[in-house]
Amino acid sequence: MSKPQRQSMPRFVAKMGVVSALILATGYTFASRYHFGLDTQEVKCIGDYSLFLVDRKNRELQRGNIYAFSAQGVEPYFDEGTQMVKILRGVPGDHIRITEQGNVYVNDELVGEGLILAEDIGGSPADFAGETVLEEGSYWFMGENPYSFDSRYWGTVSEEQIIGQARPII
Repeated sequence: MSKPQRQSMPRFVAKMGVVSALILATGYTFASRYHFGLDTQEVKCIGDYSLFLVDRKNRELQRGNIYAFSAQGVEPYFDEGTQMVKILRGVPGDHIRITEQGNVYVNDELVGEGLILAEDIGGSPADFAGETVLEEGSYWFMGENPYSFDSRYWGTVSEEQIIGQARPII
């Protein structure tokens, strides 16, 4: 090896060390804020999306946005604590009404139709009919299609369950 090549090797190693440290720091920063959510269901609840980027730092809840949360009371379809991704339809103070026909209204605006899964979980659509006003810290989440297993069936999501805003990718 010639003298210039020997002198450039330590510089190359130093540069690679700096680049590696930057890549690791960037990866750590990304991973501490974001993670990916995968929807493996055959019938998608939000468009045809299967992959979501979840921003754990963005917890500013706005009606109409998509959020990930840790689900509770979702058996028999999912295990407790399963991460779910749904659209925020109702916030504290909103009036929720579900008719026996399965129409879902938030503040008298139709936001969903159907209680197709009622019989699958041992009930009838009439069992899920009713109305309520969301309390402080309670949120109403739904998918876009009538096959979505969502707040129609298991009720509200508490603020503590919310992981962060989700953005559809693929």
